[in-house]
Amino acid sequence: MVANGVGSGARVVCESEARIEAERLLADPRLHVSERHKAFLRYIVDAFFEGRSGSVKAYSIAIDVFNRPTSFDPSSDPIVRIEATRLRESLQSYYKEIGGEPGARLDIPRGRYVPIFVERDQSPCPEEDALEFVEEVEGIPAGERAKARSIWKQAVIGLAVFCAVCMAGGYGVVRALIPAVDTEKPFVSLSLATAPEDRQAGDEFMQGLSVSMARFGTVRLKTGPANAGRRSGAAEQRSYHVSLRYEEDAASSAVWWQVADAATGEAVWTDRESRPMAAGSRAGEMTELVYAVSRRLAGPTGVVGAIELRRDLPVAATGNVCVLRGEYAIEQRDVTELKRARPCLEATIAADPADADAMATLARVFIWTGRALGDDSYFDRGLELANRAASLSPSSPRAALAQMATQYQLGQNETAIAAGKRGIALNPENVDLTARVSKVMYLSAQWEDGLGLARRAADVAGQPIRDASFVMILDAYRRGEYEQAVFLARQVPAPDTPICVLKLAAIARVGDRLVTEKEVADARLQHPDLDRTIAAMFFSVRYDKTLELALRTGVEQAGLKLPELASNGRT
Repeated sequence: MVANGVGSGARVVCESEARIEAERLLADPRLHVSERHKAFLRYIVDAFFEGRSGSVKAYSIAIDVFNRPTSFDPSSDPIVRIEATRLRESLQSYYKEIGGEPGARLDIPRGRYVPIFVERDQSPCPEEDALEFVEEVEGIPAGERAKARSIWKQAVIGLAVFCAVCMAGGYGVVRALIPAVDTEKPFVSLSLATAPEDRQAGDEFMQGLSVSMARFGTVRLKTGPANAGRRSGAAEQRSYHVSLRYEEDAASSAVWWQVADAATGEAVWTDRESRPMAAGSRAGEMTELVYAVSRRLAGPTGVVGAIELRRDLPVAATGNVCVLRGEYAIEQRDVTELKRARPCLEATIAADPADADAMATLARVFIWTGRALGDDSYFDRGLELANRAASLSPSSPRAALAQMATQYQLGQNETAIAAGKRGIALNPENVDLTARVSKVMYLSAQWEDGLGLARRAADVAGQPIRDASFVMILDAYRRGEYEQAVFLARQVPAPDTPICVLKLAAIARVGDRLVTEKEVADARLQHPDLDRTIAAMFFSVRYDKTLELALRTGVEQAGLKLPELASNGRT
């Protein structure tokens, strides 16, 4: 007899091992499946770990994974059953190919869309499915059926208790299986070359750059022995050397820079920044140049952080890499990445209860998770963490950003803006933070001040910044300058889904129905999360009432689905 695909004697692995196998499987290039099958697999795996497997049916999969309309009828459209069969066959071929490699195994029993994780030496799930099991039980007399159900219930409870024990260890179990790696912020050393006539200006630039990079709080400038101040048990400290060359003439100043791995000497990134040097504006232009180079090196999306994020580290690694993973998940606004980041950050805080960066990042992970899922229970947890981070590290721009994000989400707009401005004062070169503050101010109906900050952020960066672009597009839309809003949206390289929504609303307000329908169709192909993003944009986002009404009008005219929940429903 088989229940849920687990035969008698099968050894089910606990959650920590199951999570490791799920992540390894989805990242393994030897798993030859389409992107659609990978999305299918990710969907049921996420539901399993979140305890939502009971709600995963053919209908929900068809809507959420295969983009079927809400009128989908599983009895007339067998797409889910067909694709599930193909996915099972691909999994069986995959595990056959990898042979005797140790580890867990993921199976999907027939008749249900719930993954089963067993030890890899087990046979694939039998062909009988849970539905057949129920039918067999229904054919037994009432007394025997009750007994069978009792046994089945006890088995489920036993399995749940077993997994709960594994979960109690949580991330600690993973760390017991894999050598612990406690990562720290990397060391960065700087050196500058200049022509003799530019030496004074170069020294000025170098002093400003050192201060500016330190204020980001993402790296440690190397001024002493590499091992100084390291916590015991930390990974070998990564160090980078940045070589810079400063040049200046009557018209402009420029900096060429190259980042190299200090251990190998390998150059990993090279670039150049320049600024015009107008008469009487030298000090301001020098500051902008310092800020631009500093942001490229040590900013939230800077080169050093990107290199650290790509390091081949075990899943159990804690510390700085968890903060980077969390910030990446927030930047991507991806629910799956947000959920992956949480246990890593929680383990980091458990290992070091004074890690304000991890607390601040986890607070923002909670906020974006709550917004994406439409669950405001995450918001209070985020605020508590953000306040703890600010208390532990009052000078941390990450803590100020976390306070702004959480306070704004809870309707404390003025307090949120004050926290954001404090962050800008602590880290004025952080134009990404400036752009986020501009967005909060603009959505709070501080139109001119919010727009001014957005323009300032874009000017200092010398390139479009997502939140600043959002504000400038939204301002044109609010003023009824719909063609200008569309033009600005089209200038953003690789626009995210919220900017795409603004563009579609503006196109719809221009009034060309055929163009609108084509743009919406293209947007759905490029942004599969379009409807979910629209819901998130209106869930607990506290727009000014007139602005919200204008946005809703454009979204409706574009033929897009609006959420039932009003955005300002909370008081």
